[in-house]
Amino acid sequence: MTDSELQQKRFIAAIIDIVVAIAIAVVFGVLSWILSFVAIRSESMALGYLPRVLGFLGAAVSLGYVLGRDIVAGGSSIGKKTQGLRVVTTAGAPIGFMDSAKRNAIFAIGSAFGLLSATLGLVPCIGDAVRCLLLPLWLLGVLAGVVAAVVEIVKISQDPEGVRFGDAFADTRVVR
Repeated sequence: MTDSELQQKRFIAAIIDIVVAIAIAVVFGVLSWILSFVAIRSESMALGYLPRVLGFLGAAVSLGYVLGRDIVAGGSSIGKKTQGLRVVTTAGAPIGFMDSAKRNAIFAIGSAFGLLSATLGLVPCIGDAVRCLLLPLWLLGVLAGVVAAVVEIVKISQDPEGVRFGDAFADTRVVR
């Protein structure tokens, strides 16, 4: 029998973590858009490059958050912290960045393609063309992340101990 209270807390924590990830993307996206608008108005070549740099930084922060979110708040993601949960190894020890990255790698596919695209966008002209070609891969990565989230939610709700595939791969558990 699964622990329904723990499952409920994990689902709420996941929703909060998704909102945080979206907020990071929105903040960097809005700032980049504002910088683009200012750059167009100023007709400055140097200022026109800043939105690309900001896009790169936003993509790096987003990927870092997705991979390392379980250590952001002392062994917990922001969502888990609000629910009184934390992630530990199967031996009960605190997790490190690599444990968190292994645990959350399946959700990072879209973010990784976003970072690759933003990195290539730093290369004038050629980077823009390559970024256009990468757009379908990025969209596929985002779709893969959504499918992975659904599969992981089903796994948590059906596994007697609430262990998802990411937990099994990283040898971690979510505890109160």
